[in-house]
This record gives sequence, C-alpha cells and structure tokens, in this order.
Amino acid sequence: MRAPEDRLVAEGIHLLALVAKRIARRLGRRIPVEDLVALGHPALIDVARTYDPSRSTFEAYAKRKIRWAIFDGIRRETRWRSAAARASALAASARFAEGRGPDADADADAPATQEAYAARLSGLLAGHAAAMALGLASAHGDVAAVPDAADSPEECASRAQLAQVVRDAVSELPERERALVERHYFDGERFDQIAQDLGISKSWASRLHGQAIERLGERLRAAR
Repeated sequence: MRAPEDRLVAEGIHLLALVAKRIARRLGRRIPVEDLVALGHPALIDVARTYDPSRSTFEAYAKRKIRWAIFDGIRRETRWRSAAARASALAASARFAEGRGPDADADADAPATQEAYAARLSGLLAGHAAAMALGLASAHGDVAAVPDAADSPEECASRAQLAQVVRDAVSELPERERALVERHYFDGERFDQIAQDLGISKSWASRLHGQAIERLGERLRAAR
C-alpha cells in the first residue's frame, strides 16, 4: 500500500470503529463490535484506494462504504441469522435516506407553515418506517427458521403478518419500482447489478428506490 493510502487507512480507523459501534447498538448488541469491525475493515482498505476528494469528503465516503460492507457481511454470515432481520431493516432505512440525497431539501421553498412541516415530517417518518418494514419482510423467510430467543411467539407471528402485508403492497407498485424492490430485497440481488439490468445509473436507481419506499409508506399507512 502506498503512503497516501496508508494515511487514509490510519485516518479511517476511528471512523470504522464509530460505524461498527453504532450498528452494534442499533442491533441490540447481538453482534460483538469487534466482529463488525472485521467485516468493515476490507472496505476501509478499498476506500483508501478509491477515494476521490473531488466527489465527496473522506469521512462521508468511508462511512457509507463501511456501513454497506458491514450490512452485507451480516447478511452473508449464517451465525448471525437472528440479527439479519434487524440489519436488513437498518440497511433499507439507510438506502432510503441516501436515495433522497439533495432532493431531501427540494421542498425548501414550500410555505413554512406548521402544517406543511408536519406533513413533510410525517411523510419522511412513514418512508423510514416502510423501509424498515420492507427490510424485516425481506429477511423473514430466512430468520423464521432460526427464531431470535428474545422474540416472543406473538412477536414472531406479528413479524410474519407484517411480511405478508409488505409483500402485498410491493406487488402493487409500478413495474420498475416493483422489479427493483423485489429483486433487491426478496431475491437478494446487488443494487448496482439491478440498476445495470434496468439500464439506469445507480444514482437513478436510488431515486427510484426512494419513490418506491415513499409509495409503500403511503400504502401501509392507508392499510392500518
């Protein structure tokens, strides 16, 4: 490794620890922090090699790459199947947030009324809730065979019911949104590969994903 890359790795070590600790906390400490650090370390090496300062800050780029490497690693490791549903939910919520990107502030010129703010906040929260529900639903088939000891029978039944409601809502999405969501969450295909197959950029696929999640949020709210 070259000296500039060595410096970036050294700079990124504390970012790796921060991301791993945050994910561990949000997973209810079901996976040791040191194991999450091990999952993210190869991504840090890759970050040091591929970082382009003209496109992003090092911190933002490193955190994003490390986070996705950890989520992917959790999904691949069968020993952590009890945490897979929660990890999938967190990953879906994170992808929804990334997909909103600069457009998250696109309604900044809207009337600054309490009602308008409440409506935007409600839509955002519904989107994140829908994303997390989708993540849980995508993992349901895998984790059902290995129940989490912390979950009661009622919680397992509730998760199964949620999974069915989400799948029904996904089936009603517009064709391209449905294809992207089903292939990524239910078939486990890589996001960039789906984008390539659909003939769109990864950034546009993220926007499409965000639209699908917002639509799911509306449908799930209406179904309550």
